[in-house]
Amino acid sequence: MEGNRAGELLGQLLKRYKLESGLRRGRALAIWPEVAGEMLARLTSPVKLERGELLVRVENATLAHQLTYQREELLRRYAARLGAGVVKEIRFIGGKTARPPAPDDDETPKTKASLALPLELAQRLQKWKSSVPAELAPAVERAGRALLADNMRQGGEVCPICERRSDKAPCEYCLPLTQIPLVRRAARRLEQDPRATPLEGDLLAAARWLTSERLQRQIAELSEQVVREPRLMTLLEDRVRRYCYLPLRGETPEERLMRLPETTRSLVKNV
Repeated sequence: MEGNRAGELLGQLLKRYKLESGLRRGRALAIWPEVAGEMLARLTSPVKLERGELLVRVENATLAHQLTYQREELLRRYAARLGAGVVKEIRFIGGKTARPPAPDDDETPKTKASLALPLELAQRLQKWKSSVPAELAPAVERAGRALLADNMRQGGEVCPICERRSDKAPCEYCLPLTQIPLVRRAARRLEQDPRATPLEGDLLAAARWLTSERLQRQIAELSEQVVREPRLMTLLEDRVRRYCYLPLRGETPEERLMRLPETTRSLVKNV
C-alpha cells in the first residue's frame, strides 16, 4: 500500500516539475539495445528523441535504408515497453552523413576482394544474421562482412565487449552500453557473483567489463596496502578470486590470473 502511494507521489512530482518527458526521452535511448536486438544495436546508435521522432545513426548506409522497412516493428516494441505515443517515428541516417547509397555501393571490387573471412569471424557473421529478421539478413551480411574485413585490415586493439578491432577499448559502439543503468546494475550484481548471467549478449559482456575494471582497481589498491596491513590479505585474495572467475572473452581463471601484475600474483596464495 505504501509502495503504491510512493509511486503515485513520484508521478505527481515528475509532472509538476515537467521531468516526466525528459525521463521518457532518456529511457527511449537507453533501451534501444533491447528494442533493436544485439546485432542491430552493435551497428547503430540512437542520437536523440524530439517530438516523438527517434533519430538513429547507422554504421552502414545500406543497412540504414533496409531498416526503414522495419520501422513499424521497432515502433511496436517501443510501445510495448514505454507505452503508445512516446516514440512515434524512427528515422535512420547512414554512417557520418545522410547520403543514401547507390544500390551496389557495398558490392565494389575492393569490398568483394575482402570477403574471405577466417572461420571464427564467419561464425560470428552467421550469428549476427540469425539475430535479425530474415528480410534484413542480406543487408546485415553485407554490412557485417565489410565491417569484419575492415577490422582485419586495420589491426588495433580488440574491444573487450564485441571483440572487434578498434582504436580504443571499448569501441565507440560498445562504450554507450556501459552507461545504461540496467548494465551498471548488472555489473554490481556480478561483483558479488561473477558467474551470474543477469543479462544476455553484448549487454552482459558490457556488464562483465565494468565489473572487471572495478575489481582491477580494487586489487591494485589492496596490493599496495596489504604490505603495510597484512590483515587485508583475505580481502585481496577474495577480490582476486572474483576477478579470475569472471567470464570475459572466454578466458579461463588461470588466464585471467596472468593478466594481473606479477607483484599481485606473488602476494596471493589462496586463489
